[in-house]
Amino acid sequence: MKCPKCTEMMMLERFSDFFLVFYAWKCINCGAMIDRTISNNRRKSLAARESQTVAAR
Repeated sequence: MKCPKCTEMMMLERFSDFFLVFYAWKCINCGAMIDRTISNNRRKSLAARESQTVAAR
């Protein structure tokens, strides 16, 4: 996977808190992280933006 910020390689990492364990993609160059929640929110945001563009035409 390539980083959306710097286009370098991303690695899958395991992150944990006291109650939560999750996996996320982390860029080895700039440190950007993408997990399931981030990608879902980006998809929703893009869909909303596209529907506004279609409605404005």
